[in-house]
Amino acid sequence: MTAGAGVAVAAAGRLAVSDSAAADSTTNPAGAPTGARAFAMNSPSKGWAGLGDVVNQDTSTTLQSIAFDSVNGHLYTLQVAGASSLAYQRGGKEVARTLQISGPQHDAAGDLCLSRHDIANGEVLDYMYLLGFGHGVSLGIEPAKEGTPAYVWTEAGADTQGYGREIARFPFAAGGVLWTSHPLVQRLAPPEPGAVQISPSVDATYGSLVLRYAAGGSFWFAAHDLAAARAAAVEGKDLPATPLAKVRQPLVHQAGADGKDTAKPATFQGFTAHGQYVYMLDGTPRTGSASAPLAGEDLYAVHTTSIDLNGTANDPETGYMQRTHSAADANADPREPEGMAVHTGPAGPRLCFGITDNAPDGTRRFDLYYKDGLMP
Repeated sequence: MTAGAGVAVAAAGRLAVSDSAAADSTTNPAGAPTGARAFAMNSPSKGWAGLGDVVNQDTSTTLQSIAFDSVNGHLYTLQVAGASSLAYQRGGKEVARTLQISGPQHDAAGDLCLSRHDIANGEVLDYMYLLGFGHGVSLGIEPAKEGTPAYVWTEAGADTQGYGREIARFPFAAGGVLWTSHPLVQRLAPPEPGAVQISPSVDATYGSLVLRYAAGGSFWFAAHDLAAARAAAVEGKDLPATPLAKVRQPLVHQAGADGKDTAKPATFQGFTAHGQYVYMLDGTPRTGSASAPLAGEDLYAVHTTSIDLNGTANDPETGYMQRTHSAADANADPREPEGMAVHTGPAGPRLCFGITDNAPDGTRRFDLYYKDGLMP
């Protein structure tokens, strides 16, 4: 593992920013909310009882990201929309009806399917379609309150490769179809000029909106006050020019069969925030048979990383803390890690992530795993 300046991880699915492009250093305000204890990356990964073999609304495409409404017992999942005959609307006008719109067409256009699940058993309760939003790299939820629906934060304004260039906030509406210029969608400009591949995570417990984005040849994590970000979205204003905290994403690599780093950048698969800490998920699908024990590169294919948004004494620029591989879901197939979120409850916080485990007939499914061990 190497931590330091430069591009940290290849973007989920496809894009990466060249690590040969140097980014200007930045002064970190180091004002991310404190009070949370950091999760220990070397603590065991445990399967969440009742949340194995979870199926999203669209069974033909893979999970991309997850988020919780812990207060109301809901798990939200985001995926690229699969083949569908839904009469899609863009820019307020209905697109010509077709017998089928293919999955690759949706992927290129940035079309997403958002599902809301019962956290007790993973059952899909309802869903929405989001047209032209992005790749679904990350997802944030403001919990529903009496008389107010849950509000969703995602990337928006997909570019020609299907990744978001803006941030969006909108109310969850069961069965709804939204496009980025829909009146219900509140849009925020990029956090800084030239920022691309923007994705959000909401920390409802400590009241922050954390953004990941690429700018100047590096990926960055920047925390903003959630109430201020919400007000900016509602009023159609920009985010505050100075975030609460900002760090360059640490540079990490795929591990080889011996567990040591290779020269190949790791594949980013999600992130989340809790207090002053950001957690990052990376990994690739298994190469060996699901019936065989994890070995070689497959044993070291999934990693979790912890980052201090306020910087650390040893690494003030990236805030790098810990990184370790996880042997979670050893018999899953294809065992690709997807999505990360923190659940809070009476038993304490859980750092959760998805592992894909498809059915024999090809139905896309995932298993939910978590870490609850905390650092001293």
